[in-house]
Amino acid sequence: MYHVETIREKVVLFLKLFFPILIYQLATYSASFIDTMMTGQYSTEHLAGVSMATSIWNPFFSFATAIVSALIPIIGHHLGQGNQEQIRKELHQFIYLALVLVLILFLIVFMVGIPILSRLKLEAEVLSVSQGYLTCILVGILPLVLFSVFRSFFDALGLTNLSMYLMLLLVPFNSFFNYVLIYGKFGLPEMGGVGAGLGTSFAYWAVLLVVLMVSIFHPAIRPYGIWKWTGFDRRKFIEGFQLGLPIGLQVFAEVAIFAVVGLLMAKFSAPVIAAHQAAMNFATLMYAFPVSISMALPIVISYEFGAKNVTAVKEYTKIGRSIAFAFSALTVTFIFLTRGWVATLYGNDVAFIQITSEFLVYALFFQLADAFTAPLQGILRGYKDTTMPFIIGVGSYWSIAIPLALILENALALGPISYWIGLILGIFACGILLQWRLRQLENQILNAT
Repeated sequence: MYHVETIREKVVLFLKLFFPILIYQLATYSASFIDTMMTGQYSTEHLAGVSMATSIWNPFFSFATAIVSALIPIIGHHLGQGNQEQIRKELHQFIYLALVLVLILFLIVFMVGIPILSRLKLEAEVLSVSQGYLTCILVGILPLVLFSVFRSFFDALGLTNLSMYLMLLLVPFNSFFNYVLIYGKFGLPEMGGVGAGLGTSFAYWAVLLVVLMVSIFHPAIRPYGIWKWTGFDRRKFIEGFQLGLPIGLQVFAEVAIFAVVGLLMAKFSAPVIAAHQAAMNFATLMYAFPVSISMALPIVISYEFGAKNVTAVKEYTKIGRSIAFAFSALTVTFIFLTRGWVATLYGNDVAFIQITSEFLVYALFFQLADAFTAPLQGILRGYKDTTMPFIIGVGSYWSIAIPLALILENALALGPISYWIGLILGIFACGILLQWRLRQLENQILNAT
């Protein structure tokens, strides 16, 4: 990272950070997209099973990867203050933290996640696929979380291009392993949706091996001496965990809402479950645009805030939010015009395609809500403000989205559509409260100066 003076230079710098992160995020979400698309082409019932499994899996892995993303503002502040020696030590404490999180995830999935599936009264084939997928995806937890640590490290150094190139490798790796395991190629058994989980895990391991090699030989990383190991530092470990935990809980609260909605879909038929998963999966792929802006903003804001450049912080805030709304206009138009074609990517059944197309109409409003809310989350993380956004996120989603959805379903008999409406209004409510929090912080900083 480095300081620039003019608005034009700031826009150029921000876009240089944003586009690699965007491609990285598209590659990240491609794992779920490829799993969902390839499984849907294989069988609607298998897609329903993968849907139930990912509803359990997504909140927990999102929780872990969000916690370790706290490394970005920590390193950003060290860079802004010129404390290069501390960077290596911070990275190592987050690797220790990642190992702890992996162990916790294993226990949660085995002791809570898999047993929950058996209580949902799913069709036998759907249940079998969902439990098999969840078991196989556990193989990839360690490389996924460790890669998230290194990615945060690379991004904080301004090496977002590197993260992009590394994550792009996931697409061919995941496609290849999925194809082989779902359809049983090269003499391997035909595993269907379960194979999608194992294929994704193998892809994570392959990418991590490349990441480790790059971190050893890359010339921009070598000066930090990250392989000169640092022992466990209780103070730094706790500080990193305390900063990351609210981020993780906030993301968990958000993702868990979508997971709960996915599980509530178990009351409907397999085609409805599959259609919901397909539409939500594509909406999540489009979420890569606002979330990439949310991830780029802490890099520039933490750097300028650490250097006490308040004016630059406010300028980056306006730049990030403006770009988010510009991209939302593009994604809304794209989804509206291609929703019928998008549905065919996930399956061939006529009823399935019709239901998926209807769900995608509501995905348009997701794009607008996310363009408003996601950048605010990134801005506040750049200020190292994570506790209040967590409280706001939990309050907005759990006290508005789900209760409202249940009211709409029971009072107006809107069926599965009621849950989409509830989620959209919950996201907007969260954004309004985050806007209030940002104004509060900006006033505090203005008074302090």
